[in-house]
Amino acid sequence: MSIAPNGKYLATAGRGKTVKIWDVTNMAEQTREFDNDSQVTQLAFNPKYQWIAAATEEGIKVWDLMSNTKFPIAFQKVEKTIVGKKATKYIQCTSIAWNSLGTILYAGFTDGNIRVWKIVSKN
Repeated sequence: MSIAPNGKYLATAGRGKTVKIWDVTNMAEQTREFDNDSQVTQLAFNPKYQWIAAATEEGIKVWDLMSNTKFPIAFQKVEKTIVGKKATKYIQCTSIAWNSLGTILYAGFTDGNIRVWKIVSKN
């Protein structure tokens, strides 16, 4: 769960593999819904833009709440090749946070690494 910096929206997600955005003045039904291919471990609203970032079992996803599309504006998987096997495994993202300007996204992964991305608005 995450609350938007303006206090107007609440985001929820989890095992259901769906990110739901709720208007806190009317919690009867969600205002937006984004399908996700994996479980969500954490959510974070961007402090500058109307974006929501999700830490998932397969990496990170970022959606633009002002867009009409349900597709993420950013998506990053972190893969690990298993030695001796032909399989590829995704390293799970367990935590996520924006910097105060909303331009840098920090993500913690189960391999013990923190990865950092600069995300730029096209506006």
